[in-house]
Amino acid sequence: MSAVLANRSLQLSAPEAARLIRDAVGAGGELWVSGSGQSMHPTVRHADFVLVGPPGPDVHLRDVVLIPFGPRLMLHRVVEVQKEIVLTRGDARERRDPPVRRVDVVARALAVRRDDIVTPLTLTMRFGFAGLVRFLLSESVRRARQARAMLRTGLRKLKRDA
Repeated sequence: MSAVLANRSLQLSAPEAARLIRDAVGAGGELWVSGSGQSMHPTVRHADFVLVGPPGPDVHLRDVVLIPFGPRLMLHRVVEVQKEIVLTRGDARERRDPPVRRVDVVARALAVRRDDIVTPLTLTMRFGFAGLVRFLLSESVRRARQARAMLRTGLRKLKRDA
């Protein structure tokens, strides 16, 4: 005999969610979380599920990390690491976020799930060969977009200075 359980959602405030995520990843666990907003588009879209895990001893350039941002949590990409400070920015943003202490990084994003398709956010075979290919393609597209944005910014600056 099997019991059918109704789907239930848990609504937590940002500090409660941060505590739950910290406890889970601090114990070496992983957790699928859903967020809102467009700052990480197209890597992470509104309502995508993101697998987060322990940040590990080191935070690396291009990692996607979960960090505190005022009373909320924010998932953004590491753009610079300076000793004990981490600088982040959303993929869809031009400006960097305020600096965060390395010890305040809550978790590291491992993969994104959109519909039933999982795309790793790091170079790994954990999600199969197709996942690896999706990572390589999405990373190539992301870097091309970043290069075009830097070129546009540089051209605007040249025009302004001329």
